[in-house]
Amino acid sequence: MNRLFIVLCFLLTIQATFAQNSKLLGIIKDSLSTMPIPYASIGLLDASNRVVDGMIADTAGNFSFSNLKNGKYSLTIKFIGYNQKKTAVEIKEQKIIDLGTILISSADNSLEQVTVTANVAGQKHSSDRQTYQASQYKNAIGGTALDIVKNLPSASVDANGNISMRGNTGVIVLINGKPSFLDPVTILSQIAANDVAEVEYITSPTAQFDPDGKGGIINLKTKKSAVNGFAWILNLQGGLPSMDDYDNRESQTRFGGDIAFQYRKDKLELNGSANYLRNDNAGFREGDVNTIIGDRQTFFPSKGERSFDKYNFGIRLNSAYEISDKHSVNLGVLASRRFQDRVADIHYTNRTIQPSTGQEISRTNYFNPNLQNKQGEFYLLDFSYQYKISAAHSLQLGAIYEYADIYGSTENANIENGVDTVQWTHNRYTNPLRGLRLSLQHSWALGNAELLTGYQLRNDKQKGDFEYLASENGTNSLELIPEFTGKLNATNNVHALFTQYDRKFTNTALSLGLRYEYYQRDLLLLQTNQEYPYSIHQLYPTFNLMHNLGSGWSWKLAATRRVQRNNNFELNPIPEREHSETLEQGDPALLPEFTTNAETGLVKKLKAGSVFLNAYYQHTKNPIQRVNSVYTDTILRRVFTNADYASRYGLELGGEGNALSWLKVNGGLNVYNYKISGQVLDYQEPRENQEWVYSINAGIQADFPKSWSTGLQVNYLSERPTVQGMDSRFVTPHFNLSKAFLKGAMTAQLQWQFMELGQWGVNEQRITTFSNDFYTTTNYIYEKNVFLVNLNFNLHKLNQVLKLPKSEFGEKEF
Repeated sequence: MNRLFIVLCFLLTIQATFAQNSKLLGIIKDSLSTMPIPYASIGLLDASNRVVDGMIADTAGNFSFSNLKNGKYSLTIKFIGYNQKKTAVEIKEQKIIDLGTILISSADNSLEQVTVTANVAGQKHSSDRQTYQASQYKNAIGGTALDIVKNLPSASVDANGNISMRGNTGVIVLINGKPSFLDPVTILSQIAANDVAEVEYITSPTAQFDPDGKGGIINLKTKKSAVNGFAWILNLQGGLPSMDDYDNRESQTRFGGDIAFQYRKDKLELNGSANYLRNDNAGFREGDVNTIIGDRQTFFPSKGERSFDKYNFGIRLNSAYEISDKHSVNLGVLASRRFQDRVADIHYTNRTIQPSTGQEISRTNYFNPNLQNKQGEFYLLDFSYQYKISAAHSLQLGAIYEYADIYGSTENANIENGVDTVQWTHNRYTNPLRGLRLSLQHSWALGNAELLTGYQLRNDKQKGDFEYLASENGTNSLELIPEFTGKLNATNNVHALFTQYDRKFTNTALSLGLRYEYYQRDLLLLQTNQEYPYSIHQLYPTFNLMHNLGSGWSWKLAATRRVQRNNNFELNPIPEREHSETLEQGDPALLPEFTTNAETGLVKKLKAGSVFLNAYYQHTKNPIQRVNSVYTDTILRRVFTNADYASRYGLELGGEGNALSWLKVNGGLNVYNYKISGQVLDYQEPRENQEWVYSINAGIQADFPKSWSTGLQVNYLSERPTVQGMDSRFVTPHFNLSKAFLKGAMTAQLQWQFMELGQWGVNEQRITTFSNDFYTTTNYIYEKNVFLVNLNFNLHKLNQVLKLPKSEFGEKEF
């Protein structure tokens, strides 16, 4: 009996020991900066609200409780200057319960205003992305997100507004991690620069992201509230008249404004903005074209006005609500409108000769007034729901609906001898787009690792209606021209499955991913009932590694496979008469580009900044090229086609920091060798072009006493080869001078954009293409020396500065 009693006690002791062996751990971080909060107080209470244990987090914000019994508990987290947070926990035989990151938010309970100034790192690096603070680019104030992006170390924007990252024009833009079906320039032009907090350049996107965009992904993070209550920021902008005369018919108008607010109250967070920007630009173009058809060579040099009247406005609203510790929802709305008139009133001298004899056959001077209008209304609705099943498992459901009503027209005339109208033409089109994205993903926390799996559906439909009307010999009667008229329906469907594994070791972060996609594209020309189907199954693997080498050094290695799908503009086979000398046309049989990217790099953290060096290689199959061919003696057909392959290898160097206590610098250099080769249209000989290309983005910002500051930002892009020719260099320097008032509640800024002191060729770009039967070169000259004045009001700070006097006795006695 005694032996049985001893054995029974021993077994009970073992059971009790194992039952009390559960361990609870986590890390406390700031909800805004996600930085660890050291020395936070954590209390552990049981179901009866009695204290079981308590501790102080370590210097990295970590905490752990051991020897816990099964049951329901609650964690109470407190720290000075932060809101108290409670988290429910249930233990059911688990050995380790890892709560992961617990975010706590700053409190807004200060007795009097205390100003704390801290320097936030201008850039951060991880295995798959580079993150840049938008506030360091002062020349973008009052502009759009495009003005921020073009200053990133690897970015370049040409005269037509095309964005390139590491030389690639294929870029996807996200807003707070949410994608859009629209092109990058359209999206970036609708977000106010003042509304952007950070810009992430994701060079090697992981498997949960769309594989679109051979140049990577740009993610805009808009400003959010850090504390409870309201905060408002208002910005007003006005432009001075043009400094130079471009002989344009109308003077340019430049003014705008934006207002952004953030509101936070307990479990509810709201942030939104509204903006309007009118930004006309004067300009001029001069060109020379000659074509050879048989024994006829035609020359038609040209020059004349090329200016833009444009505006955009929009509203954005994001909301997040934490229903409970397990359930939360997010809702986002974006609505905007964009308008652009491009005037190109060009004078031509048309001369035809017989090359074999040099004899002149004909000579004519004519004037081509041209007005191209593009406009659209854009709406986006984004909804997501998060369900935290347990400490280890969570689900996220997302839906994005998008509608874009896009339309426009082009009006052309050919007037000879100043009075004789030879031809009137009028293109007009409507091209509405509807898109839907659905996603479901599951996250599984595995100690120091996370496994993410999911499914995504993408569907978009675009119905284009294109009409071409013309009248001959100056008559007022416009007739429909069937050759250039038609309707096009385009549908894209993508089904995607992905899995992503992320693991953190002591000094290493590893990420492995695989994405499978089935892509189906259907085009239908209604007037001929011609169908152009295309479908493909593809795998997109990803690999990212970041290793801490010590002493502030980090090393990364990454590889990914990407795709650049064809947009409907590139696929549309219905010809468009853009202006007198050009006929534009797409190719419905165009193939997507597939690109393999690999990169490795080093990052060094400095006392007051950081520097980085990356080496990369890209190989592209079916690179899409815009090429010219002869249509008639005075008209070139501009079409899209696939070359065979393109390759790019290069180096990227950048950094930011404080050169002196009052002087900040940022900069980036991107140098690469680009080679493209392939058969072009029906030309017999294959074309090949190879060249070194580089871009430089550099800036300085100096702070002076009495709240004065000034800065200079320069963007330089060298010559770039195309499969048929070369695009010239493009340089844009910008200067700013700022003065803060009322303890920073108001700031006035003068911007001098596209500054030219001398003959640098600022804001000009020459595009040249040629083959054995034509040569064309055009120099686009955009407005220089643009002066803008910005007034920025931080209404939250202004309210604190302009407080009305109050009764000390009344406050105490009441």
